[in-house]
Amino acid sequence: MPTIERAKKLGYRVLVTDMYEERPAYAVVDAHERIDIADRDATLRFSERHKIDGIICDTTDVGVPTMAYVAEQLGLPGIGLETALNFTDKGRMRHLVKQAGIPSPPFAVVNGVGEARTAAASIGFPLVVKPVDNQSSRGVHIVRDSGHLEDSVTDALTKSRTKRSVIEGFVDGVEVTVESFICDAKMVVAGISDKTHFAHRPEVANRLTYPADLSAAMRDRLVAHNNVVLKALGLKTGIAHAEYIVTSDDAFLLEIAARGAGSFVYSDIVPYLVGADVPSAYIEFVVTGEMSVKPTAGERAAALAFLDLPSGRVKSVDGVDAAWRLPGMHKILLEFGAGDELKPPEDDRSRPGLVLAFGTTRAEVLASSSAAMEAIRVHVE
Repeated sequence: MPTIERAKKLGYRVLVTDMYEERPAYAVVDAHERIDIADRDATLRFSERHKIDGIICDTTDVGVPTMAYVAEQLGLPGIGLETALNFTDKGRMRHLVKQAGIPSPPFAVVNGVGEARTAAASIGFPLVVKPVDNQSSRGVHIVRDSGHLEDSVTDALTKSRTKRSVIEGFVDGVEVTVESFICDAKMVVAGISDKTHFAHRPEVANRLTYPADLSAAMRDRLVAHNNVVLKALGLKTGIAHAEYIVTSDDAFLLEIAARGAGSFVYSDIVPYLVGADVPSAYIEFVVTGEMSVKPTAGERAAALAFLDLPSGRVKSVDGVDAAWRLPGMHKILLEFGAGDELKPPEDDRSRPGLVLAFGTTRAEVLASSSAAMEAIRVHVE
């Protein structure tokens, strides 16, 4: 929706494809059609019928190869299909990043449980299992012993469109994100966050705080690594969202996407931290082939916190108005209401709600977001 709203504001006629019958965007766009965004040829036919001038998929991996394929077929600006596949196939990504010299855990791409057992015996426990081609922590598991390997691999394979999984060594450290973009042949890091995670599901983040609590030397190392990774995967102009594990002496790439992050990171946090409308600049790129961003100076911080709520049927919610009155409160989103059933989140998309605070320092936004989380009270039965 934020991208659609920006494109409409820029004066474009906006068309949308989605596999679902009902979507909020359908009420505001000029035309829509029910097409799975992973269906490249159906999306191409739709695009040809409407004689589009540009195509974009900016916060979900599934549609990035489709975006690149259609742009190539129609001679429109884009990141290129091979580059899109480098970013969305975690097996290709791992090979290319390792060849570029970026610290990487040992890994293997497997097609079944038997191959996974062989890979696990070579890599050793603990390890991480993930689908080759999914996102939002779906099908991702930290596996600490052989007893949990089969179920984890089966889940990852089920959640892969190509029925493949990556098995990789577990790196213990602090998880961070790097939000960046490339324009005018230069990479710009918009922000670096550190993450904390839900106790019941350590693969899913419950807080991102910008700037990360890192030394200047480690921030410089992350920026340098990110620059090498983007070049190795072939991104020349565009946006990227990366996740790294920072240890005492280095940073290991978890994965990187040629798109922005969801949960208002790309649509709200990145523009705030940069002081420039990066998403609008990217819209202009997919139409004109030119992307121009002029960051503005300033001390800026952001804290994105996801609600950790009790399980049960929601009776009532209060404290939201009090939370909105806190300093720097930018966004409060509750994706439930009275009568809905709450369960512990299993992936990024099942998190029940969030608060987002903006400010000038890390301490300031942490205080505001924490106070908001305490103010919002959800009563269940």
